[in-house]
Amino acid sequence: MDISRRQFLSLSASAGAMLMTISLPSMGQKIKQGAAQTHDNWSVYLHIKPDNSIVIESPVQDMGQHMKTTGAMMIAEELDANWSLVSCVAAKTYLKKTADGLGYQFADMNTGGSHAVRRNWQVLCEAGASARQLLISAAALKWQCPESELTTGNSFVYRKSAGQRLPYGELAAIASTLPLPDKPLKFKDKSDYTIFGRDITTVDIDEIVTGSPLFGLDMEMPGMVYAVIERCPYFHGGIKSFNDNKTLAVPGVIKTVKIDKVIRENGIKEIAAGIGVIATSYWAAVQGRKALEIQWQQGPWSGESSESLMADFKRFCQGEESGKTLLSTGDLDQAFKDSAQTFDQCYQVPLLAHACMEPFNAIAHIFEHKGRRKKAKIITGHQFPTRVASSVAQYAGIDPLDVEVIATRMGGGFGRRYYNDFVIEATLLAKETDKPVKLVWTREDEMTQDYFGQSTFTRLKAGVDKQGKLIAWHHRQGQIDGSLREQCFPYQLIDNFRVDSYQKRTGTPTGAWRGPGHLQFAFATESMIDEVAHAVGRDPLAYRLTLMAPAKEYPYSGYGATVIDSGRMAKCYQRAADLAKWQQKRPKGVGLGIASHFTFGSYAAFVVEVDARGQGPAKITGIWGAIDCGLPLNPNHIRNQMEGGFIDGLNAAMFNEAKVSGGRVVNTNFHQLPFIRMADTPALFEVAIIENDYPPTGVGEPPTAPAAAALANAMFAATGKRQRKLPVSMES
Repeated sequence: MDISRRQFLSLSASAGAMLMTISLPSMGQKIKQGAAQTHDNWSVYLHIKPDNSIVIESPVQDMGQHMKTTGAMMIAEELDANWSLVSCVAAKTYLKKTADGLGYQFADMNTGGSHAVRRNWQVLCEAGASARQLLISAAALKWQCPESELTTGNSFVYRKSAGQRLPYGELAAIASTLPLPDKPLKFKDKSDYTIFGRDITTVDIDEIVTGSPLFGLDMEMPGMVYAVIERCPYFHGGIKSFNDNKTLAVPGVIKTVKIDKVIRENGIKEIAAGIGVIATSYWAAVQGRKALEIQWQQGPWSGESSESLMADFKRFCQGEESGKTLLSTGDLDQAFKDSAQTFDQCYQVPLLAHACMEPFNAIAHIFEHKGRRKKAKIITGHQFPTRVASSVAQYAGIDPLDVEVIATRMGGGFGRRYYNDFVIEATLLAKETDKPVKLVWTREDEMTQDYFGQSTFTRLKAGVDKQGKLIAWHHRQGQIDGSLREQCFPYQLIDNFRVDSYQKRTGTPTGAWRGPGHLQFAFATESMIDEVAHAVGRDPLAYRLTLMAPAKEYPYSGYGATVIDSGRMAKCYQRAADLAKWQQKRPKGVGLGIASHFTFGSYAAFVVEVDARGQGPAKITGIWGAIDCGLPLNPNHIRNQMEGGFIDGLNAAMFNEAKVSGGRVVNTNFHQLPFIRMADTPALFEVAIIENDYPPTGVGEPPTAPAAAALANAMFAATGKRQRKLPVSMES
């Protein structure tokens, strides 16, 4: 986040916000009411109480990637707080208008693109360090001594020369009246960290395991009614006619609401056409929906299918359709002429569904404030609260600063909760009643109305010299919209390199899917590198390490970083291979596959072991991963993300194929779109975290991308059969 400490804190003050709460009622009220007149030198997220406990409002949304914990850790570490005295709550959504629209007053509350740590690292650490400095200043005033005599630790300020100490809770009231220090902040040495580097459990763990209200689906409001929507199944389809007589006869049904489709200028669906049913209970709403009689208009994409999409992409890769060259270095044609050996292969990835465990939901209430001005309150789990406020304001016809967004923990997001369709729908239904409306999607709603991960058809042509060194690389990829990630390796490692892209907007809605475009890119490139290594008689690990040498930073203008470092990637390969005992000979029928990828500033590599010796499908018997995400803040969370992210990638590799036929999605629930289960994954899963002092980067998406290639390469090592199309068949 591009915001300085001074800007961050001065914004707090100018907003007149209560920057610190103190449990003493009189003091708390004094500060709360007189914030504009006091010296507001505290983070808005920090609350220090007289009993020395601390409440931190963690500003970043949590969808299972542990940012509610990690955001608070960044403040608490530089505050030099005792973590056992810290409790965390989700921060309020502090919004402001900007030249570009709507933004946040303080920290970036969005999550997505593995940026939550990266963008908030500086501002949250500075907030903690600023507060620590003010506590030191307060103690110096109280003891009438130089600040240089004072140190901090475990939520105390110490004057060791006099054998004195004061808890933060006794200093907070004084500290809140002091001016912001005008000298450079002093940050803790890495050797003094007491919170970073520790295995800290997610702060919501008790609520999660006891089923306490935590997610959006748990939330309620007084006087709330419920709603579901029957949506047109056809892409860009409409409503020809409908009869709601039977629906309105269902006990509890209040009314039905016709919703028109909205297609954005870029041709992507914003909301689908449908009939909403509002009722006094969810059960009544569902029964009312079942009773609806609707005739649909199929829309302009009724001939679209998974096969037609892939055939279109394939025509491009075969040169029958024109595309766009994204990158071109060296003399590719001459390099292929000079090659001692060439390779030409195609790789396919289907549409990928999100299938978040928590179905989409939102509570929307639009009401009059003081009898005239309309306001809105929205309770939902969403990755981008600013987008929620903007859409609600647009569809409710009110000022975005009159939208209060209560952001809850999400039961999975993976990019799908970047989109606003369920929020907009709740808003439209809320306009039809003066009561809060809770809209709930069913699993079928979610699977048929998804913004899928792009299906891709990639043709890779590679050339090597007499020593087997890669000297030519031509990457051609067709897909529906979206990113191609062409700047990731092997770009800049091969002298003669070209990437051609063909993108076509169709009716199938596609969008952000956990590291958009990265799994597709990594599957093709890491599979091809593996094929070349085997073909030239080289060990796949050694071949990759040679390709990465010498260790070097290369410029990178893609998302999330300015450089990409082959040395850091090589270390990940080596550490993952060391964990797997790569050089240890396996029995015939057991094979190892390796793959890596660079995603949004982080490097990750994995080795998969497959055992194809028995009858029936081959089994994954071991997974070993290594990640370089800069300074590791919470190893427990990093390991969790490495495991969960890679398993999600394996799910994409083995099962996750959303199918389109007749301009609609035809697999509508888990019985038709199976997801990976515990039996499909091995008990053996080890992770190495490469420690260094680079600024920390995200972990939510980097482990997912290498999964498909690592599995396909392992299947080849175990069976001798190349798999260039997902889902990977485990039949040996």
